[in-house]
Amino acid sequence: MKFIRLLIVLLLLAFTPAVNAQRIVSELESNTDMRMDARADSSSTSKKDKIVPNDVRAWTVDEKYGNIFPTYVDTLQYLFMNSDLPEGDKGHYNTLGNVGSPRMSRIFMERPTMSKFFFTDPYDMFFVDTEHFRFYNTKSPIMNVTYHWNGSKTTGSDHVKAIYTNNAGKRFNFGGKFDYIYGQGFYDNQSTSFMNASAWASYLADKYNFHFYYQHNFMKQSENGGIEDDEYITNPENMSQRYGSKDIPTVLSNTWNRQEHDLLFFNHHYNIGFYREIEVDSVTTLEEFVPVSKVFHTLKLQNMMRNYKAYREPTDYHSYTYLPGDSAQDVVRNFSVKNIVGLSLCEGFNKWAVFGLNAYIGYEYNRYSMPDSTTYGGYYTNTTGLIGRQQDTEHNIMVGGQIIRSQGNVMHYNVDAEFVLAGEDIGQFNIGGHAEVNIPLLGDTAQVALNAYIKNSNPSYFFRHYHSKHAWWDNNTSKEFRQRIEGTITIPHTNTILTAGVENIKNFCYFQNTGILLNADTNHPVVSNNVSALQHSSNIQVISLNLCQNFRLSILHWDNDITFQTTTNKDILPLPTLSIYSNLYLRFKIAKVLKTEVGADVRYFTKYYAPDYSPVIGMFMNQNTLKKEEIGNYPILSAYANFDLKRLRFYVQYYHANQGSGHYFWAPHYPMNPSCVRFGLSWNFYD
Repeated sequence: MKFIRLLIVLLLLAFTPAVNAQRIVSELESNTDMRMDARADSSSTSKKDKIVPNDVRAWTVDEKYGNIFPTYVDTLQYLFMNSDLPEGDKGHYNTLGNVGSPRMSRIFMERPTMSKFFFTDPYDMFFVDTEHFRFYNTKSPIMNVTYHWNGSKTTGSDHVKAIYTNNAGKRFNFGGKFDYIYGQGFYDNQSTSFMNASAWASYLADKYNFHFYYQHNFMKQSENGGIEDDEYITNPENMSQRYGSKDIPTVLSNTWNRQEHDLLFFNHHYNIGFYREIEVDSVTTLEEFVPVSKVFHTLKLQNMMRNYKAYREPTDYHSYTYLPGDSAQDVVRNFSVKNIVGLSLCEGFNKWAVFGLNAYIGYEYNRYSMPDSTTYGGYYTNTTGLIGRQQDTEHNIMVGGQIIRSQGNVMHYNVDAEFVLAGEDIGQFNIGGHAEVNIPLLGDTAQVALNAYIKNSNPSYFFRHYHSKHAWWDNNTSKEFRQRIEGTITIPHTNTILTAGVENIKNFCYFQNTGILLNADTNHPVVSNNVSALQHSSNIQVISLNLCQNFRLSILHWDNDITFQTTTNKDILPLPTLSIYSNLYLRFKIAKVLKTEVGADVRYFTKYYAPDYSPVIGMFMNQNTLKKEEIGNYPILSAYANFDLKRLRFYVQYYHANQGSGHYFWAPHYPMNPSCVRFGLSWNFYD
């Protein structure tokens, strides 16, 4: 942790030369975001103040078409104190507890579709996919340094992230990001060490645009298999002595999951159109380029690796051993190349072009490798045998198209479809749509939005085939068929957002603990662990209602996020009936400059048989039917003070202030972190 703090100081020194130090102090003392004192000392009063523009825009890019979607720049004060919590800013996730560790949303409608290399899915707190990668445009060089800390020298975590972006002219932007997490964890053998380095560039001109990024991830996580006995948390008075969180025995030690990823994305398109004159006023006209059509191309490469390493595993922990040796070293790889070429008819080039049309053809190549043995599909009871590698390739040819309307103030919509015509996933299709209508209401504008999709998806390769020391399957799976419709009503006048949705799933893909019974004691049965990839052939329906309702009385604010869910098969798809986040706080200014929020928030979900976690594949799985335990019905309360001083945001939080004996678990046998003080800051530097 000393190294991390030293790194932050060095970053601040490196990007804040002495000539800028006085400027930053002057700016923090002033009441404007647009002026910084350019004088090096008091004798330079004859110089004019330098105006440093800090305008910055951010957007994401559609992976297929290159469409731009404006998004927020991460400078919000609200909920900044929760932005580094593994359970999410509103506590929607089940997690292993430590920062960056695997997690899965309890809110079913928030869960993404299982990706081809699904081992990254539980790490979405750290891993950034293409659809969420931010590009920027700024009028001056900008750097942001964000740092979060909690715990002590032997517990807790450090998380530092630095982003730099700069424009060379109005059209070309480039930047880079460094993201590092080191979490020792409050419980033994649960450390995380993650590093991300990313670089990007974009060019936005009238006729030619491109977006490019490259990122490398290194992720190493220690696995502890959960604590040995839940009574260390639920009934500590039954223990022979008092234990600190680090002293509680865990099931596994000397066990790690390690991942490395290289991702490259490049999208570009050439616009064909014409210039027209527009009147600014009675004497001024400007030329505006109007695109009529475009040719676009997207290239995406991924090189993904995961390695499960285990030494000195308990003899009764795993049900089966499929590969020889006293230790596990399960390396799986996926190399992927995807190319898309398409044509577009642009929206708005004349009064009849009320929507845009996109069409494309694409080709995808995937190469997979994993451990194999001479006794394919069998299991070992001794240390003899040979370990080899199985390598497979898959190819797909797909076509797709889109109808999109993004201009105008009343209605926006898009319908997107993709069909796989040849290859391993032949017959797969995905049809989705989004529409929104803005309606004047009570002096403001309400919005009604609708989302829907129909998907017929071939399960990913590693769901169909997986070989390792303690997990092995080759499944003959069917395509998973999903249908969803979801509507949202937003009423700004009353600070209300109401969302209702229903989804039907056939051939649902899930992971299940299928371990065997080792001890038939009815009070304390002992089962081993064995993860299997399964499908449920019958239909499952999920109904979800979410209400976000905020109240305000002068400086008093009370914000609420309430989700109700029901599932027709709680054994296959377990969900909590109710999940609540509530935040009560005062918002005011100190000395007319320091924006302040002081309050407390609470997270709560009702009891249910939450998914267990499998270290062997690094994924959440349904609990073993021979031994199931409920978690939930435990509120976790935190108090905080959250501040915003111009370009500096910072907070202090007392997390889990209500800690006591109780069933406080985020996942079976993985306790919530104990009470601790958390601190964080985010500082923007311009020019």
